[in-house]
Amino acid sequence: MRVGIATVHTPGIYGGAEFLVDGLVEAVRAAGHSVHKISMPFYFEPVDAAAHTMDQALGANYLPFNGGRIDRMICLKFPAYMLRHPDKRVWLLHQHRAAYDLYGTSYGWLPGKPETDALREDIIAGDNESLGGIEPGSARAVFTIAERVCQRLRDFNKIESKALYHPPANWEEFRCEEALPYIFVPSRLEGLKRQDLMLKALAACKTPINAVFAGSGGMRSQLESMTAQLGLSDRVRFVGAISREDMLNLYAHASAVFFGPLDEDYGYVTLEAMLSGKPVVTCRDSGGPLEFVVDGETGYVTEPDPTDIAAALEKLMADTALAKCLGQNGRARYEALNITWSHVVETLLQDLPPLPPPHKKDILL
Repeated sequence: MRVGIATVHTPGIYGGAEFLVDGLVEAVRAAGHSVHKISMPFYFEPVDAAAHTMDQALGANYLPFNGGRIDRMICLKFPAYMLRHPDKRVWLLHQHRAAYDLYGTSYGWLPGKPETDALREDIIAGDNESLGGIEPGSARAVFTIAERVCQRLRDFNKIESKALYHPPANWEEFRCEEALPYIFVPSRLEGLKRQDLMLKALAACKTPINAVFAGSGGMRSQLESMTAQLGLSDRVRFVGAISREDMLNLYAHASAVFFGPLDEDYGYVTLEAMLSGKPVVTCRDSGGPLEFVVDGETGYVTEPDPTDIAAALEKLMADTALAKCLGQNGRARYEALNITWSHVVETLLQDLPPLPPPHKKDILL
């Protein structure tokens, strides 16, 4: 079978979404299919750049490709899922959140002004047609990477979908080794990841706790300044972007992992911690992690409040046997969820019921 995988990319950025695309391409090929990756460049500026990319997706015919026929098309990101194909399946990473829950907020790039309202309406209309329409070229099936993404699609667009989990990159390399006295905090250093909550929690701890922050991002200098202001410089390390080997080692030897983003779509950090046999501390408004972290069983789910987070951290650091038990439970829960690429490919490429015949409008005589 010839399978197309359609997505977008922002030049110069390679992160979780790109890992997913590469993993899917490899998994589809391993299942014995011919794979054709279609990736359109996506720019956040100027504001109307999104509209141009939408027009590009809507205006192209992706049935024939380089002289051959694409039998089934898997679309992943906005606005790639707007392209037309008679057997299109969408595996939604997330919608263009700047037009939805982040619209007009400090976390989104659309300012929520009259000049961007029209673009927002076009994006929502395009999503409704591409993901929930009945016209030829609309999605025949819609999956998402997490239940949180399903919920947003349901809330904003009244479209039903099903969560389909996938493993993080190189999932088989994660391991658990002797815990050392530190909390691991891996993620991009940006506002939505809320590393500032962790710093405030460390300052609120009654007993000193060490933490290692890994990742790069625009907020590093601000977070380092906060660390100094809170008197945490002797207990907090920022190691920046690190090698794969160093990341695996930091996971393997951590006492626990903190991951408390704001309404995350999925969150590889949670799965990587579970694969490493480490308990996870997350927050009630963190989105995706809540699908995996069971409070008191595989980690702790706290209020997004430094004092509450501090109490969970202190509990884990004071009782190594408890932390080890919760971490083992997390590894067992991961394995029970059947999070495998073979399951993803089987689900996305499954045979679907035949399409109904085109609707014929009544002709008035």
